[in-house]
Amino acid sequence: MSRDTQFVDGRGQYRNEYVAALAATSSLVASVACAGWSSPALPALRGPNSPIPITPDEGSWIVSLLSIGAIFGPIICGLFVDRYGRKPVLLFSAIPLVAGWLFIVFAESVGMLYAARLLHGIGYGLAYSITPIYLGEVSSDAVRGSTGVLVTVMAKLAFLFEYSVGPYVGFRALAWISLALPVGFLALFFWMPETPYFLLARNNKKAAAESLRWLRRRTSIDEELGRMEKLVLESKQRGGNPLKQLLLTPSNKKSLVIILLLSLGMQLTGINAILGYSQTIFSRLALPLTAAELSIVLALVQLGSVMLPTFLVDRAGRRPLLLASTAGSFIGLATCAVYFTLDETTTDVLSPEPGAAHGWIPFGGVLLFIITFAIGLATVPFAILGEVFPKHIKAAANTVFAVITSAVVFSVVKLFQVISDGAGTYVSFWIFTGCTAVTGVLIYFIIPETKGQSFERIQEMMMRRGRTNETARDDVKGRPLIRTPHLIAPTIVVLMLLLLIPTSSEVEIDCNSLRMGQFICPDPALRQIDPKTQQLRGCTPENKARVWCIAAEGIVCSETKNTSFTREMPCKWTNGYHFDTALLLSVFLGMFGADRFYLGYPAIGLLKFCTLGFMFLGQLVDVILIATQVVGPADGSAYIIPYYGPVITVVRSDNWTYRLPQDNW
Repeated sequence: MSRDTQFVDGRGQYRNEYVAALAATSSLVASVACAGWSSPALPALRGPNSPIPITPDEGSWIVSLLSIGAIFGPIICGLFVDRYGRKPVLLFSAIPLVAGWLFIVFAESVGMLYAARLLHGIGYGLAYSITPIYLGEVSSDAVRGSTGVLVTVMAKLAFLFEYSVGPYVGFRALAWISLALPVGFLALFFWMPETPYFLLARNNKKAAAESLRWLRRRTSIDEELGRMEKLVLESKQRGGNPLKQLLLTPSNKKSLVIILLLSLGMQLTGINAILGYSQTIFSRLALPLTAAELSIVLALVQLGSVMLPTFLVDRAGRRPLLLASTAGSFIGLATCAVYFTLDETTTDVLSPEPGAAHGWIPFGGVLLFIITFAIGLATVPFAILGEVFPKHIKAAANTVFAVITSAVVFSVVKLFQVISDGAGTYVSFWIFTGCTAVTGVLIYFIIPETKGQSFERIQEMMMRRGRTNETARDDVKGRPLIRTPHLIAPTIVVLMLLLLIPTSSEVEIDCNSLRMGQFICPDPALRQIDPKTQQLRGCTPENKARVWCIAAEGIVCSETKNTSFTREMPCKWTNGYHFDTALLLSVFLGMFGADRFYLGYPAIGLLKFCTLGFMFLGQLVDVILIATQVVGPADGSAYIIPYYGPVITVVRSDNWTYRLPQDNW
C-alpha cells in the first residue's frame, strides 16, 4: 500500500483541512470577542471608578457602533475578495481589530472608544463575510458540514471568553488580553494556503494543485482538480453583474424576500441586545449569583445549544425548526417581559431579597430563549441562504444579507438602551416578544421547506409565480412548498417595524424647567471640566456653557428620552492668557511693558517701554492691578488659573446680591 493510499484511507486524511478550518475560524473568535466585550465593559465604564465615565446614551452608542462598522465589512469583501484572494483579505481583517484594541488601551475619551468600536465592526464584518467562503472552498464534501459548524461554535467561544475574563480584570487589562486574539489568528492563519478555487480563477493551476495536494494530504488530485476547473469555467461563462441578477431576476427576488424576512426576524428577537447588555440586565435580578456569573452560565448554555442544529436540521426539516424556534423564543421573551413589568410597575408583588424563588424565572426565560433561538433562528437562515440562490450570485446575496443584518442589529441595540431608559426594560422585552410572534406568522406563510429537495427542484420552486391565496404544492406528495400571499406579508412586515417605535408609560417633560432638588447639574459622573482651562468645556465668549445634567429617578427628559439633559451654566471664557505668566511678566519685565503687550494693550505697553514703566511707578501699579485681576486680557476673556490658584470674582449689586434691611439692624 502506498503512502498516498494510507493518507486517503487513514483517520488523519482530513487533518490538514481541519487545521485550515480552525485557523480560519479563529478569526471569528477574535472578531466576535469585540461583540462580547461590551457586556463586562459597560458596568466598568458606568461604575464609580470608571476610567472614562459615560452616560447611558453613550453606552448605547459604544455597543451599537460595532454594527455600523460591520456594514462596511461585506462591502470591502465584495470589492477585494475576488481580486486579491481569500487569504490576504481574511488576514487584513485582523488589522482593524488590533487597531481597535489599541485605541481602547490608550483611550482617554469617549470619542476614542467610538473609533475603536467602528474599527472592530469593520474587522467583524470582514471576518464573517470571508470565513464561510474560505471554508467552503478548502473543505471536501465529507467534512464540509462539520467545518461549517465551527463558524457558530467559535463565535460562541468568543462570548464565553469575554464573559469569563472580563469581570475579573481591569478595563484596560481586558483590552490587552483581547488584543492577543487577533494577533494569535495572524500567527496561525499566515501559514495556511490560498483556496484552490481562487487560484484556478487566477489561472494559476500549479499553485492550485499544490494547495489541494496539501489540504487532501495526497498526490492523486487530478480528478478533483478537474471538477474544480469545470465549476470555475461555468461561473466565468455565466458572467454578468451578480448584484443586478439578484435584484432583477424574478426567482432571485423571491429568494431575496425570504432571506430578508429571516434576517429581520432573527435580529428583531433582540438577541444581540440581550447578549450585549447581559450583565446590565442580570444585575436587576435578585439572585445569589452575581451578574458576571450569570453571564458565564448564559455563555456556556449558548455554546452547547449551537451544537443541536447539526443533528436536527437534516432530520426535522427547515420549517419545523424555524417554527419551534420562534415559539420557544416567544415563550422565553414573554416570561422576561412579564417579570420586568411586575418588577418595574409594582412594589408588593416581587420580593427584592437575593435568592428569592421568582428571581430564577427571568433567568430561566433568557436561557429558554437562547436555547430555542439556537436550534432554528440562529442557524437555519444560513442553511437556506446557501440553498435558494444559484452559486454564481451567492456572494452577492451574502453581502446583501450581511449589510441588512448589520443595519438591523444597530437599530435594535441602539434602541434597546434608549427604550429601557425612557420607558423601562419591560417595554423592550415586550417589543422583542411581539416581533418574535410576527416572525413566526411570516415564517408559516412564506418560508418553503427545502429538506430533501435537490438544488434544481429548489430553483424550480423559486421560479413559480403563485397567485393570491394559492399555494405551490409538491407534485408527488401534495404538501405545501412555498406560500406567498401578496397582502398579508407586507402588512405584517410593516407591523413588525412599527413595534420598534419607542413607547413610554411616563410623561415626558422639559428638564430645563426642573426645580432645585430635581436634578444634579453638572452630572458628577462625567468629566466636564477642561483641564487646560479649569472651566466647563465649550465655554463661549458670552460666559455660558451647555453641560450634561442628570434628572432625579423617574423623570424622563423630552429632549433625550432618558434622564440626561443639557443645561446652560455660567462659566469664565478663557482665550489662552495665563494669570501666572502675566504676573511674572509684570514683576520682572513690567518696566518694558511686556505685561501689557502680552495682555493685548500694545499702546500702553509701548508707552511703558519708552518711559521705563513711568519710571517704575507704572510698573508697580500694574503689578497690583494684575495681581488683583482688575486688569485682565484686552479681549474680555478671563485668566487661565490653576484650580489651586487665586480666583477673584467681582460681585456687583443686583437682584440676587442686594442686601435687604432686617428688623434687628
